[in-house]
Amino acid sequence: MRNYKQVAVVVRDVYSAMDKWSSLLGIGPWDVRHFTQDTMQGFTYMGELVTEPFDFICAVTWVGEVEMELIQPIAGPNIYWKHLEENGEGLHHIKDVMPDDEIPDVVKHFEDAGCRVTQTGWIDNDVHYYFDTKDALGMVYEIGNGGKIGPPEEVYPAPTSA
Repeated sequence: MRNYKQVAVVVRDVYSAMDKWSSLLGIGPWDVRHFTQDTMQGFTYMGELVTEPFDFICAVTWVGEVEMELIQPIAGPNIYWKHLEENGEGLHHIKDVMPDDEIPDVVKHFEDAGCRVTQTGWIDNDVHYYFDTKDALGMVYEIGNGGKIGPPEEVYPAPTSA
């Protein structure tokens, strides 16, 4: 049973994108976090543990039962740079959320189908795995546990006082 909970878009400027999504679609406010070597554990890219500094911004907000995510790469290796180079801004992935004990079998299923894990890591209690499904699906496919993460570094736009 699939449990799609996230649609993600890669952008060049996350603040400009948040402004556009807010003004055109009325979506927001956004929880903004930097994913770096200080906030993410076990971060791998193309099967290798990333040991150099990295940074990408993730801005998320809920629209009904689906989390919208805007991602801007800043530094270091990650799959978002490749997406921008090859496709420009736009749809990057959808995320299927499942219990931790189901993840190993799903990873095996995708790897057996020839879809390798391209990136993975933990932030607080949330784990993610991206699969190379671009040729098969026209986008990346992500699975994860949807675990709880700490408060955002920023809410954008900032809440106004009444």
